[in-house]
Amino acid sequence: MVVDDEWPALEQMQELLLRCEGISFVHIHDNPREAFIAAVELKPDILFLDIQMPELSGLAFAEKLLPFSPATDIVFVSAYRNYAVEAFELSAVDYLLKPVDPSRLLKTWTKFLAKRLPIESVEQQNTKIQFQLLGGYELTGPHGVVKWSTHKAGELFAYLWIHRQGNVGVILNDLFPQSNYEKGKQYLHTTVYQIRKTLKNANLGENIELIFDRENYRLESKGIISDTEIFLEAATTALHDNHTDGLQAAAALYAGELLLSNDSLWLYSIRDKFRTLYINLLEQLTLSLLQHGRTYEAEEYAIRLAELEPLEEGYCLQLISIYYRIGKPFKAQRRFTQFRDIYEAELGEKLPERFQVEYSRLGI
Repeated sequence: MVVDDEWPALEQMQELLLRCEGISFVHIHDNPREAFIAAVELKPDILFLDIQMPELSGLAFAEKLLPFSPATDIVFVSAYRNYAVEAFELSAVDYLLKPVDPSRLLKTWTKFLAKRLPIESVEQQNTKIQFQLLGGYELTGPHGVVKWSTHKAGELFAYLWIHRQGNVGVILNDLFPQSNYEKGKQYLHTTVYQIRKTLKNANLGENIELIFDRENYRLESKGIISDTEIFLEAATTALHDNHTDGLQAAAALYAGELLLSNDSLWLYSIRDKFRTLYINLLEQLTLSLLQHGRTYEAEEYAIRLAELEPLEEGYCLQLISIYYRIGKPFKAQRRFTQFRDIYEAELGEKLPERFQVEYSRLGI
């Protein structure tokens, strides 16, 4: 998390941190009081704090946060050297001078990782089994990443994991559509055998079991949870509670489309379910940020919506409106031009007059 009352400094830190290994998302706040509430709830691993801020200085912020989040590492950021002594009295892990030098920031991050490594190693021993389905496909067991004997074995395992069970006839239709029933059935049983053997060799036989009963295959698991289940639970809760930080945390769990490299037909409806849920999160999150006056943060999520649905007029106009509100008229004009070109190229017709009228109104 980064807290600074100056937005250019926030954007620079966010950009630099996202270049660091292992960082995929950075919470940024320009209001220290709102940031404090978020920090108490999120308990970030590391917090970059500007020292000179109105209402609540970085030093006071850190002192107040300590009882609520003692494990959070604090890095103070300032244009002045004379606060360093006070900063280290508060057990700061580092003190960075503005403008922040990228190589100096990298040293801070490397030091942080080295400090956390023993803790993470213990955690990894207790959570050796991980299953990624969003943005990729990777099952990790006690012996490392599981290597499937065939592409079809990996796909069938993912299919059974997602559906949990399936009738032989339905599975054949979804995964082996080119084979006749008897040959396809034999291929299916062979592939299941390969899966069982792979799981046994990966020391996952006790955690995952494939059961065949009355022409149905059923998958049962224990001690393992996939990223899809984590995302689904977090997103459902966040949409219900409608708290900005919860929405941000849930959105950050969506690493990409379900089984991204697989284009099988059986995946389309399930993939769309997760994608739609992610879009709902982005919509609600963008609206929440705008309602709380956090327009700069809303920009990031409005961009994601516009990129996910490039022909959606509402998303484009929302992003253009945000650009004008934060003083980026050239980006607003460029977004309009891009949308017009894509619209006319894809649909083969002129941009609706209502869209152009609304665009002109936003630019007034």
